Amino acid sequence: MANRTFFIIFAAITILIVIELLRRSVLREKYAVFWAVIATTFFVFAVFPAAPSRISTSLGFETTSNFILALVIGMLMLVVMQLSLEVGKLEDKIQTLAEEAALSREEDFETRPS
Repeated sequence: MANRTFFIIFAAITILIVIELLRRSVLREKYAVFWAVIATTFFVFAVFPAAPSRISTSLGFETTSNFILALVIGMLMLVVMQLSLEVGKLEDKIQTLAEEAALSREEDFETRPS
């Protein structure tokens, strides 16, 4: 019972933190959705402790812990993929800005009186 209570409280605190960070415009909506899914999953698994066992059995996992581990690894891989996409976009923006700044400096140098 203590584990259930811990995970319910953990899920509630996570949701409250996500809502507060969204309210302060610190966390973007696309990341908030991910954290809300994680907190909801923790909440569902805490309220219905037999759910992970049933799901893992129906998916063919030997033990429930293997299913939970695979679920966590999958979520982490999604986070890494999302962050990789963001880094790629930012690298493109940095390259464009650096080229524009170089062209701007060159134009300033050419238009300076000698």
